[in-house]
Amino acid sequence: MILYYLSGIFFFFFSLWFFIFSLMFMIMKISIFMEWNLLMLNSVKLDMLIYLDWVSLLFVFTVLLISSMIMFYCCEYMLHDLNNTRFFFLVFFFIISMMLMILSPNMVSIILGWDGLGLVSYCLVIYYNNYFSYNSGMLTVLMNRIGDVMIMLSISVMFIYGSMNFMNLNYFNKMLFMMIVIAAFTKSAQFPFSSWLPAAMAAPTPVSALVHSSTLVTAGVYLLIRFNYMIYKSGDIVMFIMIIGMLTMMMAGLSANFEFDLKKIIAFSTLSQLGLMMLIYGYKFWVLAYFHLIVHAMFKSMMFMCSGVIIHMMCNVQDIRYMGNLFEFMPLTMIMFMISNFSLCGFPFMSGFFSKDKILEVIIFNKFSLIMMLFLLISTMLTLMYSVRLSLYLMNKDFKFYVIYKIGDFKLMNLSMFILFINSIFFGFFMNWLIFSNIEDLYLLFFEKIMVIFSLFVSLYLSILKFRYSMKNMFLNYFLGKMWFLYYMNSYLTMWLLSYMKHYYNLVDKGWNEYLINKLIKNLMEFFSLNLYGGKLESMFLLIIYIMGLVLMI
Repeated sequence: MILYYLSGIFFFFFSLWFFIFSLMFMIMKISIFMEWNLLMLNSVKLDMLIYLDWVSLLFVFTVLLISSMIMFYCCEYMLHDLNNTRFFFLVFFFIISMMLMILSPNMVSIILGWDGLGLVSYCLVIYYNNYFSYNSGMLTVLMNRIGDVMIMLSISVMFIYGSMNFMNLNYFNKMLFMMIVIAAFTKSAQFPFSSWLPAAMAAPTPVSALVHSSTLVTAGVYLLIRFNYMIYKSGDIVMFIMIIGMLTMMMAGLSANFEFDLKKIIAFSTLSQLGLMMLIYGYKFWVLAYFHLIVHAMFKSMMFMCSGVIIHMMCNVQDIRYMGNLFEFMPLTMIMFMISNFSLCGFPFMSGFFSKDKILEVIIFNKFSLIMMLFLLISTMLTLMYSVRLSLYLMNKDFKFYVIYKIGDFKLMNLSMFILFINSIFFGFFMNWLIFSNIEDLYLLFFEKIMVIFSLFVSLYLSILKFRYSMKNMFLNYFLGKMWFLYYMNSYLTMWLLSYMKHYYNLVDKGWNEYLINKLIKNLMEFFSLNLYGGKLESMFLLIIYIMGLVLMI
């Protein structure tokens, strides 16, 4: 356990340094660009680049702070695990991959970090060796491979233009940016690729708190933020991002209201917030999307950590129908859980309020489609509904677990959550004051201002009604709880693609290709070596004929 303690202290002090540097870079408007030339090939430079500005440094601070808290948290959570050293190194490799992705504006080093994230995420999801973890891991890695392939294709497109460095791009190629958008969608689990995020909850809870709430899933949004100056040139791509973000937000909000697995509800909530980030990014307010990303990372990781304490104490039971009246047993954990829940809902003067309220105001203030506005209000209402439903299930009912039990708070786990608890209350106000200079330049009508508050009161009433008269409609519970059957669609799709590729491999790579190319070249070499050694003049003529035939066959 000494590894967890030391790395926790190390990451915490480093995160403080990065935070100070990010504030300095933001206030003084500094950005540092470092470049090492590794290779020069056909006038294409392969460089190792590091780009430091307030955006990258603040994201590094967030990752390192949450990582340090997770390391302290694991001292108790993973104490009885047989393979806790393996778990430590996996988390450590994940953090290194994340750093590589954040600090580099070069597509080659980004793919190293990006693939590192995917591989380590797969290893962490299958950490508990059972069939459920294995299936979830396969779904995760196959969905993320689509994004990896898109990044690789974008590297080949950028190679044509002469540089892998996207900070100096001065041309617009729609195909290139569409590839990057799809890569970001797979990593951030947007609409067609959403099913892997709830499935990835098979991983240990510290992994969910670090990987699947605040770092890995926000990597896609971060990549788009880095490309904002080029993506914003295309109205079509921006509209596409907005629609997909809205769909994801709506779908995740509906699914969270019909799910009973504690970790999956929080995963759907993460998915809903990622949709909101994509929506506001598509609305060309990337700074606001980034602000929400940082604030969301703080309270959502704490929420996952609270759920981990609850699951740990309840013998790994995750079904919220067994829980209830938990405030009596673990008051400090439940206070932290409720604070993160309030921050998620955008309760006034919590951290989440400053980002969510500003996002809603910006969208209402600017030109926006009425249908999209309706979808946004419904999604906001659904956010409050699943939060209230979760709180009622955990705290209002009678305790429905075993007759003999011993449930209480953990000292070290609660200590590690405490810093995130402070951030969930004050960090949003502090960053709002710094990034936006606390200037309120939005003037809304009274009806527009009150519309959001009224819709939240309606959703509060509906959630209490739904809790009291729980719905017995099996189709709705099954259809929405299983994420609109996306699990099955994706599994069939991946199965079909893999079987097709196996058939292609056997037919072409091990079949005609082997026969036509490999054997033909071998026979040609033998034939010409004999003929040339014999000194026959017609060998040159035969060589030309064979080469022409080979070119035609290829």
